[in-house]
Amino acid sequence: MPASNMIKFSMMEILEGKTLSAEILAKVKKDAGKFLEKKGRAPSLRIINYYDNSASSVYMKLKIKKAAEIGIDARELRPDISRGKEGFLKLLEECAADENIDAVMVERPLPEGFDDWLFWKKMPAHKDPDCLSADNNSRLYLSKNFKEIENGDFFSPCTALAAVSLARRYGLSFKGKKTAVVGRSAVVGRPLAHMLSCLDSTVTLCHSKTEDIGFHLKSADYIFLAIGKAKWLKKEMIGEGQVIIDIGTNFDENSKMCGDADYEDLKNSVKAISPVPGGVGPITLALLLEASVKAALRRCP
Repeated sequence: MPASNMIKFSMMEILEGKTLSAEILAKVKKDAGKFLEKKGRAPSLRIINYYDNSASSVYMKLKIKKAAEIGIDARELRPDISRGKEGFLKLLEECAADENIDAVMVERPLPEGFDDWLFWKKMPAHKDPDCLSADNNSRLYLSKNFKEIENGDFFSPCTALAAVSLARRYGLSFKGKKTAVVGRSAVVGRPLAHMLSCLDSTVTLCHSKTEDIGFHLKSADYIFLAIGKAKWLKKEMIGEGQVIIDIGTNFDENSKMCGDADYEDLKNSVKAISPVPGGVGPITLALLLEASVKAALRRCP
């Protein structure tokens, strides 16, 4: 059963992320304005994207739109897939060398064979707002506590950081708690598990091959979902009085965006749950733009 010292909600709480996102973006807009006034140009973000029909492309368009609203010059870079992996790595090198580019993001999925060690190594760490470089990742995993992550002069994965930020926004404490993270990707599940352990939670990292996954889910205080399967989590898979943080971005049979949790099935069986859309997603976007401006300010103080 979940630990008895978990935060108490008087009724089922919806953990919305739009309010926190708006607060972050208000500050970012001010910082971007100061940069423009001092440097004579807006902070710049370039987003490398190969595909139009991926779930991440939906967020990419939101990033570009929101960036423009708060004074960031964000543009999509669409590489020619026929140039292959060599062309992709060359583009990363060009972005790293371009003095007018402050931040670079790479949308997934990438063409087969592109997402490997060479990519992580070539990604310029000082222009890496979403922690895709080997250097930023090594510094993240060497952090011994969450203060080192928050205050370090490196970039953290925005989605994982957004999920933690949402939970903490609602006063959730992780010390001594049991947390199940479902999904072991290098950009969400694994860094999220490390962040939560840095907050003194006992973390179980689950995935699609975990045997008896229900045992781990039912005994957790918190469940963070990043498995990438639409409406995967059902009420019979969970315990009592739990908090669900849904990071998944999927489309259901009606082409409607949904999370990894079956929200309608779960909403009367949990203490709190984050919706999709409107939960982790808006905070991820805000943190990405915040990190992009930080990259600009670090390069051009």
